[in-house]
Amino acid sequence: MPARAWKRRGDFPVSDSEMPALLERLGQETGLTATTLRICLQRGMSNAAEIATFLNPRLDHLKDPFSIKDMDRAVDRLATARAAGETVLVFGDYDVDGTTGAALMSWVLREAGFKFDALQPDRFRDGYGLNVAAVDAASEKGVRVLVTIDCGITSFDAAARAKELGIDLIVVDHHQLDPVKGLPPAHAVVNPQRADCESGLRMLCGCGLAFYLARAMRSRGRDLGWWPVGQEPNLKQHLDLVVMATAADLVPLIGDNHTLARHGMEVLKFSKKPGVRALLEVAGVGGGANGTGKDLSPSHLGFVIGPRINASGRMASASLALELLTTEDQTRAFQLAHELETLNKERAEIQNRIWDEVRTKVDAGLAAGKYVHGIAVGDPAWHEGVVGIVASRVTETYRKPAAVIAIREEENFGKGSVRSYAGKDVLAALRASSTDLLGFGGHKHAAGLSLKAENLDAFAAAFDTAIGNLEEDEDAKPLLIEGEASIEELDLRTIQEIERLGPFGPGNPEPIFSIRAAGRDHRVLKGRHLKLNLVGAAGLANVPSFSLRQPQGPAPIEAIWFGAAEKEELMSGGAWQSLSEWAGVPELNRFRGRVTPTFRVRDWRPIAE
Repeated sequence: MPARAWKRRGDFPVSDSEMPALLERLGQETGLTATTLRICLQRGMSNAAEIATFLNPRLDHLKDPFSIKDMDRAVDRLATARAAGETVLVFGDYDVDGTTGAALMSWVLREAGFKFDALQPDRFRDGYGLNVAAVDAASEKGVRVLVTIDCGITSFDAAARAKELGIDLIVVDHHQLDPVKGLPPAHAVVNPQRADCESGLRMLCGCGLAFYLARAMRSRGRDLGWWPVGQEPNLKQHLDLVVMATAADLVPLIGDNHTLARHGMEVLKFSKKPGVRALLEVAGVGGGANGTGKDLSPSHLGFVIGPRINASGRMASASLALELLTTEDQTRAFQLAHELETLNKERAEIQNRIWDEVRTKVDAGLAAGKYVHGIAVGDPAWHEGVVGIVASRVTETYRKPAAVIAIREEENFGKGSVRSYAGKDVLAALRASSTDLLGFGGHKHAAGLSLKAENLDAFAAAFDTAIGNLEEDEDAKPLLIEGEASIEELDLRTIQEIERLGPFGPGNPEPIFSIRAAGRDHRVLKGRHLKLNLVGAAGLANVPSFSLRQPQGPAPIEAIWFGAAEKEELMSGGAWQSLSEWAGVPELNRFRGRVTPTFRVRDWRPIAE
C-alpha cells in the first residue's frame, strides 16, 4: 500500500516573513509559546481576544435550550407528569451516548422529584432503538410518558404503537431523519436535525441534548416551585457524563460542544458520582485518597473510559453501565466497575482475534480485485458487539470506507457496522445499496446495517460501487499536520498549553506535528503496540543505532505507536531506528501523580533524499 501523504493543515493569516513578529506579539499578549500559537492561528484564531475566548469558554454563553424545536412541548408534558405523579420511562440507546444520556436524565428526574424508571434495549435480542415490545411492556406497567435518549427518530412502528396505547412519546435524538418518512408520530421530537429547527445545535450528541432538556426542565421547575428558592440542582455536575458522550460519539467539538467538553473534562476529574469515581479508579486513571481523577487526560476519554462503558452493551447488557453511572452506593459502584473491567478485557481479546481474521479476508479480496472503493466483509465467527471497532480499524489501515458484519447462520441474518473514510457519506452509500439490506441507519461517518446472510456478496459489490460514485473530501485523505517541531519545543509547558485547547475531535482536530528523530529502546506491548524513545538529531551526536553509548544533548521524548508491531514491512526493515520523520500528537502522560511529555505516533516515513 502506498505511503500516506502528509499535508500542512491550513494557511496562516500572514506571510512566512510576517509570522515571527505576529508570534512574538501574541506571545506577549497571551503568554503562550510559539508552538501553541501556531495551532491557534491554523484554527482561525487571529488575535488574543479570540484565543482567550476559546481557552476560557463560558457556560452562561450556551444557547437557549428552548430554541430547540418542540422543547417547550417536551417540558410541558414532563411538568404535567410530575404534577400528576405519573411514571416517566427513560429509554436510552446501548452505546456510550445513550447510556450516559439515560444516566443524566435519571439523575435529573431524581433531583426534580419525579417517579421514573430507565432501561435500554439489548443489542443482541432487541437491536437498535425503541421497539414495539418495549412500548407494550411500558404500557403494561402503566407508563404514560416515554422519553427516548439517542434513539427513536426512525422508530416509526414503536411510535405508532405508543400513540395507539395512549403513551406520550418524547423523542430526544440527534440522528438524521428518514428523508422519506420524516418525523415519527410522537408528542414531541427534540432533534436539532429537523429542517424546522433553527437552534443551530446540530452538533450536539444525544447526551448533550439530554443536558439541554435538563436545562429547560430546571428553568420550568424554577418557575413552578419544584425546589426551595436558590436550591435548584447545579446541572454543571452532570457535565462529566456529557463529555464522555461528546468524545465517544465523535460529534464536532465546536460551538456549544467545545464549551460543554472543556467544562465537562474538569467536572469529570472531580466527579462526585460514585460510579464515575469507581470507573476511573478501576481503570487506573483516578481514585486515590481524595477520589479525584488526577491522572486523567483528555485522551483517556476515547482510549480508556469510552471502551469500558461500551463493553457493557457490546459484551453483555448495557444496563450494567447504566446502573454504574446512576448508583449512589459506593460499594455497588466498585462491584460494577470491576465487572466492566473484566468485560472490557474480554472485548479486547475478541476484537484482536476478529481484526486478524478481517485483515486476512480483506487482503485476499484485494488480491482478487475486490474492494476497489469500499470494503464489506462478514463471518459467522465474529461477535456483533465489536464489529464497529474493527470497522474503524479497517478504514484506518486500508484507507477506504468499510462494513464489517457478524453473521448469524442459523437465522440467515447479518448485523454490521459501517465507518467512513475521506469524508465519504456511508449513509448515502447504504441508501444506494439498500435493495440488498433489511435495514440501516446512522450518520454520514458511521452507520449500522442488517441483511440476509445470503445477500452479503451482492451487498459488498453494490456497496463498493456506491462508494465509488460518491465524492470524497480531499483534505480528509492526507494526514494533516500543523507543521514541523523539534523535540525541544514539545516540552512540558507547551504540551500543557496544547491540552487546554482540547478536548480534540471532529471540528477541533488533535494537533499533529512532524519531528525528525530516531527510534531507540523499543519494546512491544501486548504483541501489537510499540513503545520507544525518540531521539532528535541534536541528541544523536553521531552515535549509530547499534551503539551502546548513550545519546548526547537534549533528552529524548517517550513515544507510543499503537498497532505498529503489526506492520511487518516496518518492523523487519528497522529503518525507523535511523533518523526519520515522525508524525504524531504531543500529549501528557500522567501516572501516579507524575506528568511527563509523550508523543503518540500517527505515521512514520524515511527522510526524503
